[in-house]
Amino acid sequence: MNTAQLEGLFRTGLTAIGMAHEHAAIDKFVFYLQQVMKWNEKTNLTGHKREEEIIGNLFIDSLVGARVLSTDAACSILDIGTGAGFPGIPIGIVFPQHSVTLLEPNLKKVAFLHHIIGSLGLESVRVEPHPIEQFSEQPEFHKKFDWAFMKALRFDAGLAYVTRVLSASGKCVCFRAEPLPPDCVPKGFSVVNDVPYELPFGLGKRTLIIVGPA
Repeated sequence: MNTAQLEGLFRTGLTAIGMAHEHAAIDKFVFYLQQVMKWNEKTNLTGHKREEEIIGNLFIDSLVGARVLSTDAACSILDIGTGAGFPGIPIGIVFPQHSVTLLEPNLKKVAFLHHIIGSLGLESVRVEPHPIEQFSEQPEFHKKFDWAFMKALRFDAGLAYVTRVLSASGKCVCFRAEPLPPDCVPKGFSVVNDVPYELPFGLGKRTLIIVGPA
């Protein structure tokens, strides 16, 4: 697809979730998408191949998660198992006032993340090349984050470590195709809210689950 067609797909996707169309953000989204597809030829960034799949399942789905964030007060976000940068980089593009830390242990994906962050000039986004198990053991990150996002990570593997890095009032956002099993919720936490939604381009229904202190 050419650039104009991709811009049209992004506008359609943003309209579907009620988000404004800012031309500067769409320009960055298009560049980011093109780089994902280019790098995906040699590095396994994502299993999605078609433009509509990548835009809907990765970009638009990520921005649905941003609905939980305040547009006024800045906050600190940890994106656990970010992969190719989702949801952290789209959130960082649209909401540069927030501090976003991308957690990704795969070094090939880390190289891609640095490339995108540098190319787009995302000063509020940084990368930590560690699994959550190691990251959560480092004292400098304890109680540091207001939000933890988990989009691709197995939730039963990630939620157990989230309590160390979240602030006292911090919450975790889980992207799910179905409700979160009760035994996945860490001790001292509970499901604060779950928000069903539908992705554009016929990509199906999802549920956004917010977990916070009980």
